[in-house]
Amino acid sequence: MYEEYEEDDRRGFGDFEHNLPQSKQDHLDEGWPGIFYRKIFNNIDESKFKVLFSSDMGRPNFPVKILIALEILRQLFDLTDKEVVDSFNYDVRFMKAVGLKRVGQLNLSYRTVYEFRDRIVEHAKETGNNLIKEIFEELTDELIEVADLETEIQKMDSTMVDANIKHLSRIELMRRTLDNFVSDLDEQQKQKIHKNILAILSEEKFQEYLDEYAKKEIREILLGKIKTVKQHFKNDDEVNSLESYELLCRLVDDQTIEAGGELKDDEDISADSLQNPNDPDATYRRKGNSSSQGYSLNISETSHPDNPVQMITDVAVEPNVCSDVDFLENRLPGLNERTALDKLLVDGGYHGETTQTTADEEDVELVPTDLTGQDPEYSTAGFKLKDEQGIAACPAGVVPQKSKYLEKNDYYAAWFKKSDCSGCSFRNKCPITEQKQDMTLRFTGRRHELDRLREKHEDSEYKELMKLRPAVEGTISALKRAYGLYKFKVTGMIKVNINGAFKALSYNFNQLCRLITGDHRPSYST
Repeated sequence: MYEEYEEDDRRGFGDFEHNLPQSKQDHLDEGWPGIFYRKIFNNIDESKFKVLFSSDMGRPNFPVKILIALEILRQLFDLTDKEVVDSFNYDVRFMKAVGLKRVGQLNLSYRTVYEFRDRIVEHAKETGNNLIKEIFEELTDELIEVADLETEIQKMDSTMVDANIKHLSRIELMRRTLDNFVSDLDEQQKQKIHKNILAILSEEKFQEYLDEYAKKEIREILLGKIKTVKQHFKNDDEVNSLESYELLCRLVDDQTIEAGGELKDDEDISADSLQNPNDPDATYRRKGNSSSQGYSLNISETSHPDNPVQMITDVAVEPNVCSDVDFLENRLPGLNERTALDKLLVDGGYHGETTQTTADEEDVELVPTDLTGQDPEYSTAGFKLKDEQGIAACPAGVVPQKSKYLEKNDYYAAWFKKSDCSGCSFRNKCPITEQKQDMTLRFTGRRHELDRLREKHEDSEYKELMKLRPAVEGTISALKRAYGLYKFKVTGMIKVNINGAFKALSYNFNQLCRLITGDHRPSYST
């Protein structure tokens, strides 16, 4: 049963203030525990979690504010469940951070912690509403206001984060997926599967296959058995509802050629194929010389040079096949609505025709700090365009004899008199081509946009803006080194998004502590 938390205002001989020297009390109040209590704990809106509990049945819930606060502290110090629960029960700093006055005032068990997390995940699955995303945004907006940070200039970047799964070969993947499915069946259902199929799940029989057959033959044998099992249960509604059966079907689709059902070659396996049945949302991606099975985390961060510290304003996690362009298109509208953006600093991977259109619609200037491809020999930046109509004039101000725009190919073309180009000071920098009758010029709108951006890169004000973006890479590095974000310790899209939001929120709290106290990241060690 949901019950709103009310702090115990009673005073007792066991209270910290009666048993700690004044200097220790001041240290708690002025350090991270007191700051956390005032700026985080007191601003947690626990009423939104009422939907997770019965309104009139069962025992009253453990205070939601405390559970949310402990999840933030867990990420701040990269703790395990046991360390969090022990810290709450015995560490006066954690007690101070959540408004408790004495040891034993409330008792917390591991079960309470993980059951609360499960409720949040199930609610998100059923409704599509991630309550932790709301908490992140509300508390972050509050922290930004307290720190008096400017948000009109921000930067965006992404990083790959490994999933909490073991890398499996195709053989291991097939066997593990089949084994998981069989484990979900009751004894009567298992009896419907031929004993020769079940035998391959035993270590002894499987080792015989490994010793006798080549890898490709084993894959074909396994796939054949899996297809047989899939076909056998295709009309069984009860079995079809099992997630493990859905993954079995997905595995067949991922591993076979659609037309004939033959086994795909390794290079033909899609990056978004099933990597491990323990985390079906994780995907495969190669970036540069590194590869990863897991997710991409995308953050936006304040970047105004006058800010004493910077904070993460937005965080999102997607399978790592999600491109930077997709992240920007999906995140920019909501980010702009919350923080009133003016300029967004990105690297070249975020810049494209569609993202520029999104930025224009949001009235946000996109500032790419580097651009893909080599710099062209000639630039079209100086040509003036009549928007999607034609070329209005060349850099020297000459109006063409004729001009047109081909919308289908986003192509601009113009024809100038030869006399117009004779002796022109821009001639050695111009992409124009001499024909028999006249001078001809053709380029795409995309090329013109990139040339203008390259020209902007030489502007002193633009150069100062570009210097601000690399700092976000330091933020991502800090999240990995100090907050354990090199690898997610949970599995599944909902859980990793919740985890990412808590980590970003704990980072922002640390930034506030630095601003208020001048110290570095709060220390967990005694």
